[in-house]
Amino acid sequence: MSRMAGLLTDEQLVRELRVLYANRPLQFSKLIQKYYKGERAKQIIDTLKTWPA
Repeated sequence: MSRMAGLLTDEQLVRELRVLYANRPLQFSKLIQKYYKGERAKQIIDTLKTWPA
């Protein structure tokens, strides 16, 4: 798979999301829960909590 110029890698994207979560955990959690219901939202939030910043 070729990468398009200027796109973030998966790791870079998760790191950016982690920074957003670290700065505004309540707002970000609400946003995730709005779009991902139940267990999936919990998985995403738990991943962001444990991912190295």
